[in-house]
Amino acid sequence: MRKSLMIASTLALSLGAASAQTGTTTPTTPTAPATTPATTTAAPAQVVTFSDVPAGHWAKDAVDIITQRGLIQGFPDGTFRGNENLTRYQAALIFYRLLQTGALSSGNLSQTDLATITRGMQEVSTELAAISSRVTDLERLSAEQQARIAALEERINALGTGAAGADVTALTARIDALEAAVRNIPAGPQGPAGPAGPAGPAADTTALEARIAALEQRINAAPATGTTTTGTVTTEPAPSTVVIGDTTPQANGVTRGNLYAGVSVGASAAPAGQPCYVPRAGGRPVNYCASFGGMIGSTQLIGPFGARVSADYKPGQNAVSADVNATYQINTGSNIQPYVGAGLGLTSSASRSSTTTNVTDTYVNGLVGVDFQITNSIAAFVEGNGRYYLSNKGTGALSSSTTTTDRGFAPAVKAGLKFYF
Repeated sequence: MRKSLMIASTLALSLGAASAQTGTTTPTTPTAPATTPATTTAAPAQVVTFSDVPAGHWAKDAVDIITQRGLIQGFPDGTFRGNENLTRYQAALIFYRLLQTGALSSGNLSQTDLATITRGMQEVSTELAAISSRVTDLERLSAEQQARIAALEERINALGTGAAGADVTALTARIDALEAAVRNIPAGPQGPAGPAGPAGPAADTTALEARIAALEQRINAAPATGTTTTGTVTTEPAPSTVVIGDTTPQANGVTRGNLYAGVSVGASAAPAGQPCYVPRAGGRPVNYCASFGGMIGSTQLIGPFGARVSADYKPGQNAVSADVNATYQINTGSNIQPYVGAGLGLTSSASRSSTTTNVTDTYVNGLVGVDFQITNSIAAFVEGNGRYYLSNKGTGALSSSTTTTDRGFAPAVKAGLKFYF
């Protein structure tokens, strides 16, 4: 009986019957009550069975009563939908049917029904008052938030141009988002799930208030060094880019790797009385000897100092030379990169005293050259070599003397390509 009491009472107050839906169905036009003596009781209407209100449901009796009274018809699919909210239109339709049938004035409601409704109103009055108070609080909170947003909009509109006005677009977008969040605040809690069920959860405005407070704090922040101030509102300029690590300006030249390998073609003076011959030219003698060589090295082995190993072959003298050099690269910030170097080397060639044996001469090497960077990985180079031979035992050493004990310079030039990686 208590379940029927709760449902019937809350329906009469437009907040019950588990918020049953009636607005989506077209109400039938109620017929005028038959003219009968006041003591005549109308025959009860046929009970409609709803698929979602099974036998034994705690609100079954109340649903049957209001259905018999013609106050609620349910949905076309045969459901009652007792867990949905009741709109003001649906409540108006219930009262309209109640007044049209004359149930209150004609006495169709028995004394027992009236007493039941009265007791139900008294039992739910406390819950209805609590719900009304919470709805009032939500409306007040929404009004306060709207006032705060309006104040923020006024401050934003007062911002000037320049650095202060540059942030207006972002602030306006944030205000629009806050307004959307305010509009999405729930209208109020749901009714109790059962005869003594708790009210629905209140709207959670904590996150919204935190965002508004952060926006106010940003606008009211004190101006820092270099900020632009307009009235009482300050806006901070965008932070400059923070660079972590080496901040040394980089050269605009082509970037290349430290390691390289190269090939070269060179020429040196021919020994006196021993000319070299140009290949495929009928054996024509010339006063220089060509050489072909290769090298590997690094431009930055220790700081700006590098090292390289090179070797070359002179076909005209059948001489092989190899040397190791320390190099220093001069960074000009362009595609042209000069370098210098010094080192030691050996030359193996035919002995001056016996053409059937080979001897080795040592030399101190000095070089100066320049790289022209074509791409990140390819460079052309031209280089001058000055070899100071410490001995002259072989024909591949000094070209200006045949005395084995002489010492002296043997200049040469070479050009070629280096491949960086």
